[in-house]
Amino acid sequence: MAVLSPHVRAIESAHEYLGLSYQKLAEAIKADESTLHRWRSGGEPSPVFAARLEALEEFLMELKETFRRPQDAQHWLETEVPALKGRRPIHLISEGRLEVLTGLLYALNSGMST
Repeated sequence: MAVLSPHVRAIESAHEYLGLSYQKLAEAIKADESTLHRWRSGGEPSPVFAARLEALEEFLMELKETFRRPQDAQHWLETEVPALKGRRPIHLISEGRLEVLTGLLYALNSGMST
């Protein structure tokens, strides 16, 4: 496999840490799965997708700060969260709304009430 750019490493990290499929990760950054695989093979994302990959990196950073164990993070993704009006975080990932989840995790990590 080609050397991955720092942004594309977020895809592999999310895949390994959270067990998310590449299809789910493509949805999270609003890309086609084939585009995601092209980046994994050495292609470079456009500036728009690079920004979305940075958002994925930020989400992962906050998630890892909140949940030390991957299985705890995976459980949270599938749990109805009151601060999300009872929605599951995995649904927001599928909608490409990582910024909402990152903000929620940041608030939790800073001790703010949600």
